[in-house]
Amino acid sequence: MKLKIYISSQIQEIKDYKTLRWYGFFLSLIHVVTFFFWHHHGVIHQYLTKNANTICWPQIPFCESLRFLSPVGAQVFLYIYLSLAIIIAFLFVNKKTVIWAYWFFLIINLMKLYMFFMDYLMMGNYHYMPFVISFAYLFVQQKLLFIPLLISSFYLFAGILKLSNLDWLTGLAFSKNIQFPLFYNESIKMLLCFYVVCLEMIGTWFLIIKNRWRAAVFIQFILFHIMSYFFTGYFYPVIMMCLLSVFCFGFIFNEQSKFRNLKSLYPGCLFLFLIVIGNLLSVFIPGDAGLTGEGRLYGLNMYDAHTECKSQIIIKFKNKNIEESFESYKENALRIRCDPYIGFNIVEKICTYYKNNAEFNDLDWSLYSRRRSDREYKRIVNEKDVCKQNLKYFSWQKNQWIKIFD
Repeated sequence: MKLKIYISSQIQEIKDYKTLRWYGFFLSLIHVVTFFFWHHHGVIHQYLTKNANTICWPQIPFCESLRFLSPVGAQVFLYIYLSLAIIIAFLFVNKKTVIWAYWFFLIINLMKLYMFFMDYLMMGNYHYMPFVISFAYLFVQQKLLFIPLLISSFYLFAGILKLSNLDWLTGLAFSKNIQFPLFYNESIKMLLCFYVVCLEMIGTWFLIIKNRWRAAVFIQFILFHIMSYFFTGYFYPVIMMCLLSVFCFGFIFNEQSKFRNLKSLYPGCLFLFLIVIGNLLSVFIPGDAGLTGEGRLYGLNMYDAHTECKSQIIIKFKNKNIEESFESYKENALRIRCDPYIGFNIVEKICTYYKNNAEFNDLDWSLYSRRRSDREYKRIVNEKDVCKQNLKYFSWQKNQWIKIFD
């Protein structure tokens, strides 16, 4: 009964504010853009289908058992996802249909969550941030207070990650192949990188505090995301434009969240607390999180380090050894290209493949990584007889087989 009353209050809050109804429209458009992004790349189909050769998230090691769709079924599922997103967007515009929009919006986010957790390679800020904001939109009271705070916290933590990163501040984090005119001059590149850090750590607060600079700062964030197109493609900037629209509608409709009571603040404070803990977790795990990836599953996983790596696997048989050496997993996104967890999965699959082979003894695995600003590679993994060890991966604490560096 209490849950029913709580959900009814969420729906009523969205009805009461034009800002929230139009924001619901743009949050729904995120799913439309997501469909075209996934459909364009084509890989989503193989992530969803049965017997797909993918990498499960460490929190869901049994993800293979959750894949039940055929290739045709996966295609149909995606088009249902797209159709629902378009319908929801227009349901939010009409005050009378907000209740339908609310429940369908919950369903479509659960659909996306299912697709998202079918493969670790799906990880990215452009999914993490919309998920956080969407579930805050659905379940947090005082939405016009907490949603801007959550968005500002994203920028703050992004700035903190960049501030402690020499690769970002010097511009080394960016590929030399990026065709952005202002980056042809090294001094201007460094100045712009430093300015972005200042904008994210200081400018973000001007968005949530009522002042005469809000509009000017908001325009700078828009320009920043337009510029980011040259580095990330269209998907990330469009997602961020949709998330930032809450500030735009705040300017247009001049609406503010009405304070009810202290209890109404509890869900939003809990959301903020979890975001802070998730983003600070990697700080308490020894090692360079940009290289080890440890603790970064629960917070922003930034384009903050252009990592390079070399991996070596020696498969040992009774009469011979097979050595496989390769550099970065170049087919993967830059942020996880050298993530030890991906190598860990490859090694696990090799162990499983050969476990019934009478000639197979075991395998050794080494992984060396570096940032562009590093002169030498650093040893991240150096394990002998990996299959016998039965290594485990923990996403929330230090893994003993991932070295701090030596």
